[in-house]
Amino acid sequence: MIRPLLATVAIALAGCAAPVHPEPVSSAVLAVDGEVAIPADLIVTSPRICAALAVYDLAQHDDWGLRATIAHTALNGFRAADRVPNCAAGVGAALTQDFEPRRWQAALDAVDAVTSGSYSVSPDACTRATAVAPLSSVVNAETPSAARVHCVIYDLAFVSAAP
Repeated sequence: MIRPLLATVAIALAGCAAPVHPEPVSSAVLAVDGEVAIPADLIVTSPRICAALAVYDLAQHDDWGLRATIAHTALNGFRAADRVPNCAAGVGAALTQDFEPRRWQAALDAVDAVTSGSYSVSPDACTRATAVAPLSSVVNAETPSAARVHCVIYDLAFVSAAP
């Protein structure tokens, strides 16, 4: 009587140990710098990560105020658009092309400080901006009324749409 019971338990346990096949992975990939591939269907819409990407890409000076102002402006832009754009391709490129871990951490820290309220951007005019543009593109714009410049830091103009 015990043998048939043990045989049944052994068969049942053998079925539990069967290999599980993972879900098929998307074969569509986006090549980043010809070496690194990220899934083409990857979506990154975290305000923290996308704002940190803006800081990482735009803050060419080791300046805390600049990083915080870029972070604040990116977050303002997301709120104004009522959405966070998919920044997966930009994150993939930033994290794989001459990646600087210290600079990425500084970008995350700036976003966290602005989000938590532990750092206030100044001057106050900068807090109204919803986009960052190279100063040269704003100065040389054929239609200067298209954007309102709130402040300038180094070679970056912090702007919003003209009323």
